[in-house]
Amino acid sequence: MAAAASTVACSQLKRNFTSSLTRKLATPKGISGAPFRVFPSKRTSSFTIKAIQSDKPTYQVIQPINGDPFIGSLETPVTSSPLIAWYLSNLPAYRTAVSPLLRGVEVGLAHGYLLVGPFVITGPLRNTPFHGQAGSLAAAGLVVILSMCLTIYGIASFKEGEPSIAPSLTLTGRKKVPDQLQTAEGWAKFTGGFFFGGISGVFWAYFLLYVLDLPYYVK
Repeated sequence: MAAAASTVACSQLKRNFTSSLTRKLATPKGISGAPFRVFPSKRTSSFTIKAIQSDKPTYQVIQPINGDPFIGSLETPVTSSPLIAWYLSNLPAYRTAVSPLLRGVEVGLAHGYLLVGPFVITGPLRNTPFHGQAGSLAAAGLVVILSMCLTIYGIASFKEGEPSIAPSLTLTGRKKVPDQLQTAEGWAKFTGGFFFGGISGVFWAYFLLYVLDLPYYVK
């Protein structure tokens, strides 16, 4: 009899507790505010974020060249300054009005003249009386290797009789004559000029250092 009474009391207590959760509101202790429901409500709240538009337009330091992002090039204060543009346009690689042969001679002279010093100072015979001759021969050998690499590149990239692959329009849309360096004949002239200029630069550096005996540091 007592067991039956306790079973009835437990079921009644469970029913009352469940109904109180579903009907009443619960207010947690320690939190001030309106009570909230145990189960989530179906109401959804929405809000909108609006960006503040400044009165003065901001100046973009880096932007696509000519305002066209599809060109794939950026316009920066360095690359777009008149001084940098003047310097780059006077490099042999970009002087399209000059013959490829003369451009190759200029590039070769600079390389041959500057390669002698590192080979003289850091070469394997730097502590011998023949370090000058050995360094000059090593620089000349490197010029020959670079000339062979230029020849291989020209054979692989250009075909005889084909027109120049250089663009005929500038980034602003102005027409220009395609660079003849980007042809098989023009590249062959550039390679020959580089070889002649490189060997001449090596000979000139050796002449200044060990024939005229100028007081240079590399000696």
